[in-house]
Amino acid sequence: AASDVYKRQLDERVRPLVTALQAQIWQSGYIHLDATPIDLSDPARPGAVRESTLWAYRANSGPVWFDFRLHKSPTSPAKLLENYRGLLQTDGASGLDKIGQEDGRVTHLGCFSHGRRYLVKAVDAGEPDAVPYLSAINQLFRIERLARHFKLTEEKRAELRRQRSRPLADKLFADALAAIPRVPPKTRLGQALGYLLGQKASLMRCLTEPRARIENNLVEQSIRPLKLGARNWGHIGHPNAGPRLANLFTLVENCRREGIDPEAYLVDIIARILDHPMKSIAELLPRQWKAA
Repeated sequence: AASDVYKRQLDERVRPLVTALQAQIWQSGYIHLDATPIDLSDPARPGAVRESTLWAYRANSGPVWFDFRLHKSPTSPAKLLENYRGLLQTDGASGLDKIGQEDGRVTHLGCFSHGRRYLVKAVDAGEPDAVPYLSAINQLFRIERLARHFKLTEEKRAELRRQRSRPLADKLFADALAAIPRVPPKTRLGQALGYLLGQKASLMRCLTEPRARIENNLVEQSIRPLKLGARNWGHIGHPNAGPRLANLFTLVENCRREGIDPEAYLVDIIARILDHPMKSIAELLPRQWKAA
């Protein structure tokens, strides 16, 4: 019981920081969104674990925020993003592409990296017809790496995409559309082509929206440490612990991204936050704390 009190107190102290990070992400106008399953021990199901979900929201050039939910329904992000305006990048998960569409608040972006994985599986399964499609997507990624290497401005990158990337993508989708009637849908290649054609509109926006990345890897990179760490702790012990865990993951991951020792950060912040004015709470966020 005493341990639970301490956990609640810790969560209460760090919650303003987590709320401030979430606000920064919403204000950025470009959110990467993904979800990962987490096993949960639920008193309603004694002796077994159920699957819960951590949604990860990451700004394109800023922080990440984790949100715990008992399910993976798209209604949760839809509710949270009901007033959001800007770009939203996902891997094509069902329902997320409907967010903000009724009034045009949200521009949806797809993920070529996700499409590429389907093609890699097809090639690994010994389906040689998948090779040209994989090569085309590899070329798209090579163009993006060159743009980053030469630090192209947004305008010059847009022109590079217009000249090189969009013709590649147009041919990729045209070839997929021509091939799909003769490719068995249950093969790896059939699944890959189905994904690409189903996501065509959101994938092409990755090449026409000036700020867009062509993949959703940033948020996946923030989820990966969490999944690796879960091998050590197995599952969440109680539904009440889910939101607390999400809040701590939020702070720890933002520390990791800034190259900060999370323990040093938390020890310092927990001691100071009670006397810190809430209007200046941003001063205690990992990036600003590091700079200070």
